[in-house]
Amino acid sequence: MGLSDGTIRLRKPVVADLPALADAIRSSQTELAPFMPWAVDYDEAGTLGWIRAEHGDEDGFVIVDPDETIVGACGLNRFNTENDFANLGYWIRTSETGNGYATRATRLLAAHGFDHHELARVELLIAVDNAASRRVAERSGATFEGVLRRRLRLGNGHADAALYSIIPADL
Repeated sequence: MGLSDGTIRLRKPVVADLPALADAIRSSQTELAPFMPWAVDYDEAGTLGWIRAEHGDEDGFVIVDPDETIVGACGLNRFNTENDFANLGYWIRTSETGNGYATRATRLLAAHGFDHHELARVELLIAVDNAASRRVAERSGATFEGVLRRRLRLGNGHADAALYSIIPADL
């Protein structure tokens, strides 16, 4: 079950995924921590909470490669039901970057948001300095809308964020 484009699959996480997710996060912590606050002081309890969907406003998936190996995760969160949009986020294990998995996951997840959640748009809010994630947004067909000054709290300070969007016509 899940969402697939014939190469990758997005599926709901299960408790049995915890060791693979924890290993992927720990092995990628150096690259994730500057842009993902949850990765700074990573512990498995947070991942277990995410797997169990204890954070409420999130529709999360693991990203599985053709060999059925978990290579990352993605999700929709911060749903705005008044205006029918949500935030789309993703991360890929460092050893698996460059394979197009994040781009494929972004397109699959956006389509899921439009079909399942009846969203009018999805937004990708990315730290301006996160060049890799910005390339994923651009390759997925997202439109760059501008820079939001001091929009993200990262580390002990605030960072500017690039705002991208995908609407149904983009897919």
